[in-house]
Amino acid sequence: MNIGDMKVAVLAITRHGVNLAFSIREKLPGAVCHVPERHKFATAMGAVGFDRLGSVLPEIWKEYDAVVCVMATGIVVRHVAPLLVHKATDPAVVVLDERGHYVISLVSGHLGGANALAREVASVTGGHAVITTASDVQGRPALDLIAREKELEIENHDVLSRFTRSVLEDQPFWIFDPYEIISEEFEGFEGAVFLREEPRGRRDMEKAFCTHESCRTTYDSGGASLVDSSFDPVGVWVSEKIAPIDLICVALRPRNLVVGLGCNRGTPAGEVLELLESVFDRENLSLFSIRNLASIDIKADERGLLEVAECLKRPLHFCSPNDLATVSVPTPSDTVARHVGVQSVCEATALLSSQTKTLLVPKQKTANVTLAIARVPYP
Repeated sequence: MNIGDMKVAVLAITRHGVNLAFSIREKLPGAVCHVPERHKFATAMGAVGFDRLGSVLPEIWKEYDAVVCVMATGIVVRHVAPLLVHKATDPAVVVLDERGHYVISLVSGHLGGANALAREVASVTGGHAVITTASDVQGRPALDLIAREKELEIENHDVLSRFTRSVLEDQPFWIFDPYEIISEEFEGFEGAVFLREEPRGRRDMEKAFCTHESCRTTYDSGGASLVDSSFDPVGVWVSEKIAPIDLICVALRPRNLVVGLGCNRGTPAGEVLELLESVFDRENLSLFSIRNLASIDIKADERGLLEVAECLKRPLHFCSPNDLATVSVPTPSDTVARHVGVQSVCEATALLSSQTKTLLVPKQKTANVTLAIARVPYP
């Protein structure tokens, strides 16, 4: 998320802090100042008054993308500690002293954008941005930040720290990136192994490491197998496909799949989701890679489809019958044509919405639901 797109709350307690908060607000479009109600001059100038910091912070935590606190770091730490859930969802938190000398990135430095925000605020105050994230300090690429910039979704944050440690400590790691979205960020690292073909499992990855010059010393003179050794490098898997279960990797998902859906009137969301999950599981695809759902516009009020889109947190695009009539599909249906006026809904909407001419998965159906999947070319 760019700083200009952030919804930012600027909090201050003392009069000097409030004056600095207003200076920061002027340089951050859309920022809102929150101050104690006793500062009447500030509320008269558009600041939002609060009674107690401890009661207002939980509300701000849910409402804003970032929180800039002009106050002592200790105060902020004590108040935000109970609110922390995960760096993938917590807002960015930046703390600075009342003179703006030191602007500290405290929480969600990469994913939340606190590091970038701290630098921006420091440029306003003339102070120094304090960044303690190891990758920034060492000048190493940060995978979570790269994923955000490349619009890739991290599916398993629990492996991220292990990969980051490998990069920081010059340990071997591997990358499978068939679309070459992130590879250039890690070129030049001695221990990086780029898998050019999709590995079917750990043995394929073992072969790639066995031929990599920097990793040969890992094996003994007898040619010990990677599978039999304690050497188990972590990697990054950049694909809509599910990685083999015996590989340890951070899964980065490009949003490159469009799911076309058709259904009988009144079909419940559960039935739609059941088919969707079943097909994705069978085809070895990740639901995180869905860019959008699509259907015909007469289904714009279909509760089941709307609930599925809400459940997946993906947009649902609707196509007109006139546009769908121009799309050639593999499995046209006279039955569908009699009911909705076009020979295809799921396949045609998948193709039309993705602007492609071939389907990754042709029509799949149950008694009440039809589904097709198209892949959007990257980039």
